[in-house]
Amino acid sequence: MKKFLLLVLAVVLLMSAGITQAAETLTASGHPQYPPIMWKEKNTIVGVGPELVTLLFKDLNVTVKSPYKGGWDKVQEEAKQGKVDVLVGLYPTEERKKYFEYSSPYAKDPVVIFVAKGKAFPYSKWDDLVGKKGTTTVGDSFGEAFDKFIAEKLTVTRSAKVEENFSKLIDGSADYFIFAMYSGLFESRRLGISDKVEYLPVNASVENFCIGISKKSPFVKYLPEINKKLDVLIGNGTVDRLIEKYSDQYKKSVSNKKK
Repeated sequence: MKKFLLLVLAVVLLMSAGITQAAETLTASGHPQYPPIMWKEKNTIVGVGPELVTLLFKDLNVTVKSPYKGGWDKVQEEAKQGKVDVLVGLYPTEERKKYFEYSSPYAKDPVVIFVAKGKAFPYSKWDDLVGKKGTTTVGDSFGEAFDKFIAEKLTVTRSAKVEENFSKLIDGSADYFIFAMYSGLFESRRLGISDKVEYLPVNASVENFCIGISKKSPFVKYLPEINKKLDVLIGNGTVDRLIEKYSDQYKKSVSNKKK
């Protein structure tokens, strides 16, 4: 009888361990206005980043939830504190490395200078922005070197939303808007102003999107496995297909809203 009870207890403990493992849930979030990598739909962040994180953690029996957590600066702060486990798309900087462990890069993201249509100016280097009024979004980084140049040499204000920055271009209160090229083009289409803005032909920088895991998250231990799986998904074309998929999805969502 004693042996039987011990056997039953062992089975119960094993089942409990299995349930605990299966029920492990990761909270991932991101920038609410950076399509096709990540954007807000209702109260969820969708896009390439959230689906990629879901695929990466699938074999580890981890369920991924991607709630909208507010503006980009607020999301980063919550991740620094460990309230958000993963940021699905993040440019690496030395400052951010204090708080996050980074995956291998999974996509390149050109950063450009948007201007009002017909108000382009000669631009081939960062110095050409000196003396002009710039704007960009709160919490965004554009690479270590360009961030430093912006802080030291440029006059740049920051707004919480992309539409506020585009409005500054159109009403003339800003001469240029620093933002990711693809996301800026998608957003200008969504806002119905794609005929009112353009971008200068020379990239300001080209950054890498990585997955950032909070150093305070218990899931940071999985980074080696994540990178191995990520290399496979990049190599077999899955990441490229996700970019195409969510580019199409965002375009369709914009078109449907206009009907």
